[in-house]
Amino acid sequence: MRYEAVILCGGEAWRLKPATHIPKPLLTISADETLVDRQIRWLLEHGFSNIVLASNRSFPESAYFNSPVVQTSLEKKKLGTGGALKMAATLIKADQFYAMNVDDIIFYDPRTLYDYADKGAAILLVQPRLLFGKITTRKNVVTKFEDRPILDIWVSAGHYVFSKKLVEEYFPDEGDFERKAMQKIVSDKFLKGLKYRGDWLTVNTMKDLIKIREYFETKRT
Repeated sequence: MRYEAVILCGGEAWRLKPATHIPKPLLTISADETLVDRQIRWLLEHGFSNIVLASNRSFPESAYFNSPVVQTSLEKKKLGTGGALKMAATLIKADQFYAMNVDDIIFYDPRTLYDYADKGAAILLVQPRLLFGKITTRKNVVTKFEDRPILDIWVSAGHYVFSKKLVEEYFPDEGDFERKAMQKIVSDKFLKGLKYRGDWLTVNTMKDLIKIREYFETKRT
């Protein structure tokens, strides 16, 4: 099977300003790697032969900028996640492809998700962690305290496999696919989910970025 991927990397990291004005894909997450370079390396290590960066800018700063395996789907105007993915899919040769957010870091073999996309689409599911301490009370007396427990719900990890045919039919030319297209895909019973229980790192705030840097520094030592 030919493995190809689209990385959605048009984020401007507005929630990280004014601490940093660097576009999100170029944020440094370890001593020697940016966010976009980590995701490209991760896909290459798992045998992906075509990686498309969907963005409104190119990335000459990337270590993989001149790689024959990596190319950019460049938007002239912002198309939203749905429009960007639909445009990038025209550079995909395989019948189905992996799609992911540049700021969602996970640790598994991405080829595994292909086995769940036999109906046209698959999504990686994770259990989020509560950002606060969970309190259980009885008659106003605290009976249990849990520090940032993992919640008993499943959410999107920002990693998918789609068939090109499904993207062409369901995704908007402009706008986000998460809003209407995904619900229509679910209603038509094309989407299957894989539950993932490993580490999930995502970058939304400066606090997230600091934790991710600490995570990779710990792995190095």
